[in-house]
Order: sequence, then structure tokens, then C-alpha cells
Amino acid sequence: MILDQQQTLSAAQAVTAIGDTVSTNTYDTGQPYDANLGGGHYVMVRVGAGVTSGGSPTVQVVLQDSADGSSWADAQLLTPALAPAALTASKILVRSRLPAGLRRYVRVVYRVATATLTAGTFTALMLSDVQAQQYGASGFAVQ
Repeated sequence: MILDQQQTLSAAQAVTAIGDTVSTNTYDTGQPYDANLGGGHYVMVRVGAGVTSGGSPTVQVVLQDSADGSSWADAQLLTPALAPAALTASKILVRSRLPAGLRRYVRVVYRVATATLTAGTFTALMLSDVQAQQYGASGFAVQ
């Protein structure tokens, strides 16, 4: 997996408020429309610090795009609405290809509903490849 600072949409970004929390960075493709990001680029979102709340919130991760960098629209729902139990530390929530047809600017939104969060951080990256290697539990045997 190759990491590029310009493709880091958020790095350990704290998300606590109800509503949309936009990623700290946006990605500018440099092209007016359909930058062909969907052909070989990925978006990956990972939980940093686990999510906690005094209520029953849900968190949804949404990919947004814009032609001008000021008016944004949802381009793809990356996750369903997830409860804090599904948002544990270091869990990878999204690892998927970007959709074709994105406009010039791209960002991620963390959409919190029903209750505020007392803790939780997220990292979102745009990547040209993804880490796909999975490790098994210690001590397992292959037949």
C-alpha cells in the first residue's frame, strides 16, 4: 500500500458532533469531470480510537464530490449506519474502489445521527492500491 500525504483525506480525525463532519482535507483531481479515479483508485476508512457515546448513535461514512469545491453532493454511501459496537479501534470500515464519474473534488463525510459521540477518531485515505493481506489467529493450522 502506497501512502501519499496529498491523498490523506483525514488522519486520526476526531468526530463527535451530530450531523456531518467533513474530512479535514479534500482531494483535487485537477480535471473538471470524471478523472477516472474509479479505474484503479481506492478509498480506505479506518477507525483509530474506538467510538463511544452516552446514547445510541449511528455513524455512516459517505463519499462526496464537487465540481467547484464549494457545493458538495453525496457520490457514494461507503457504509451503512453503524452502531458504536461496530466501530472498534483499528477496524477497517471501507476498502473499496472509487466509483467512476466523480467530479473534480473528493472528500469523505462522517455522518453521526441520534446522539453525540464522546470519543472516536477516523482516518480516510485515497490509495492507488490496498493492503489485502489478512492474518489468521495465532496458532491455527492449515490442513
